[in-house]
Amino acid sequence: MSEDQDYLSLVYDLQNRLEILQTAIALQPEPAIEIVKDWQRSHDHMQTFFQTEIVNTDLEITPQNLSLQVEIDKQLKMIGVDLTMLQTSRSLTTWQKRHQQMCDRFILLQRYCQMH
Repeated sequence: MSEDQDYLSLVYDLQNRLEILQTAIALQPEPAIEIVKDWQRSHDHMQTFFQTEIVNTDLEITPQNLSLQVEIDKQLKMIGVDLTMLQTSRSLTTWQKRHQQMCDRFILLQRYCQMH
């Protein structure tokens, strides 16, 4: 397997992880603070995978892929903020706003993964 295929398989793995969490979140549009802790754990595992397997890789990374990594990292961090805000939200309006922001970020992340 070439380095490009190795890297792409890691990105594909990340994309699968994103889809699983994205689906779980999309199916819960109403406040459910107890579920957010599970989402946070999944997000933490995903962020660790991204950092250890994709960012800190020995594989050669093209400048375009490096730029995409920066954007993916930023969006993953913002999802972490959204999750924290969801967990502390006390109003339906705040929940819905953060929930929608997260759903939008997942769509953007999927696009970034497909650009690799």
